[in-house]
Amino acid sequence: MYTEILVPTDGSAGATSALEHAFHLAEKFDTGLHVVYVFNTTNSPLALDNVLTDVHNPPGESIVEEAVREGEERGLSIEGHVLKGVPYETIVEYAAENDIGLIVMATHGRSGLKRGVVGSVTENVVRRSEIPVLTVQMRDIIDNSTA
Repeated sequence: MYTEILVPTDGSAGATSALEHAFHLAEKFDTGLHVVYVFNTTNSPLALDNVLTDVHNPPGESIVEEAVREGEERGLSIEGHVLKGVPYETIVEYAAENDIGLIVMATHGRSGLKRGVVGSVTENVVRRSEIPVLTVQMRDIIDNSTA
């Protein structure tokens, strides 16, 4: 049903939940999985110095490596990338350029809980993507963390 599945991650609990859903879908539909972390160049003082962002251990590298390792352990065809740019724009562009059939995202990322609604990156991807976007709610995670 899906050619390739894309799951953006920021390492948050919500993104981890979305990654689990993406693993399950990739297994069920026997499809490839792409995991991306987008280093937000609009909010970082490091973005002004591309040399610093390209040096050893770029932001998000360990998060992507762990996701790829877990996917490989499950026998999935998986690739991971650390990208730079405006997160929602970069995600939509990556999906369009890489034959992605479905994007799986958390409703809340690292800063999403402060908003109390769908995270701004997810919201912007949903509004701008021509590719279907499956949003994974954090309700269970939020409920369990307050117990």
